[in-house]
Amino acid sequence: MAFINIKQPCTKCSKGAGITTCNGCQQTYCINHFNEHRQELANQMENIGQKRDLLRQTLDENITEHPLFCQINTWEQESINKIHIAADTARAELRELLDQTKTELEKSINQLTEELRSSREFDDYTEMDIKKWTQQLRKLRKTLKSSSTVFISKNDSRKLVIPLITVHNQQIQYHSSDLTLENFQNHILAVEKPIFSDERFDEIIGKAITSKECLVVTCNASFLSFPIIYGNNRYTSGTHHIHYGIDKIGNSRIFFGITSSCNKITEDSVSDTSVNGWWDLARVVVNGEAQKSGDQKFIIMGDDVTLILDCDNRQIQLEHNRTKRLVHLFIDVDICPFPWKTVIKLGSQGDSIRILQ
Repeated sequence: MAFINIKQPCTKCSKGAGITTCNGCQQTYCINHFNEHRQELANQMENIGQKRDLLRQTLDENITEHPLFCQINTWEQESINKIHIAADTARAELRELLDQTKTELEKSINQLTEELRSSREFDDYTEMDIKKWTQQLRKLRKTLKSSSTVFISKNDSRKLVIPLITVHNQQIQYHSSDLTLENFQNHILAVEKPIFSDERFDEIIGKAITSKECLVVTCNASFLSFPIIYGNNRYTSGTHHIHYGIDKIGNSRIFFGITSSCNKITEDSVSDTSVNGWWDLARVVVNGEAQKSGDQKFIIMGDDVTLILDCDNRQIQLEHNRTKRLVHLFIDVDICPFPWKTVIKLGSQGDSIRILQ
């Protein structure tokens, strides 16, 4: 039997001489076109290398310029600003306390100095006088030493002024062959929600008593002399909700609002011009002045209201949860500067409210 040699023609030019087959694409080529085919593969290989280099460059840029770095930087700066505000507030409070002690001591020392001068000038003193002055000096020195007992406390149980941030991965499952730039970018920045503020009733002007670890306050005064109760927390940023329950209320209204903690609390605090808020819901007080409004009374015994301090937007709100009424008031921080603190005024003897937690 005669052997028949069937030649496969070149895929490009159909020539039958000098044929070779590519093991990749299984196409047949003549020598010239086979060399061209190899050159095409080399060009494709070079193109893949360039794409690989571009991907690596994009990957490096993505790490250094990731948008979450901007969020972290913003959080860092905001936290530093809050720390500065807290430090300035602490310094002001410490300076006020030390100045108050100094003023009281100077007054007593000046009085003692005048007594000593007068007695020495007229040679009018006995052992009893010397003993009295010695006791006064000992008492003044003790008072001076007591100023060194001022300390700084860290209330970890109260609302965090600076919420912490942590970075989390969405934990997407993928094989190494599925790794893409989109998967790499798929990370989230999580901000831990701050704890609700541990508000307590603190300083009181007038006749009222606190109970239940300063969560309840009750009025012991008459209608003509309502007490003023201040909260213990200080607010400079963020939004804070303080929930009050009305245990008992007479015919008069209860005031809910804020004032600036920069103002010194005295018996004249009744005329505090930085006070803002509401008697009930209808009678608004702006910078210490009650505005003309209706006499309708909404809050009754058993109700609960929420005082909302929106420091970032410089406003406060009062929500009456039974009727779903919500009133708001913008605050002039030039008259009522930060930090803020809450103010409650009870209008009738026996009025009692509590902070709900």
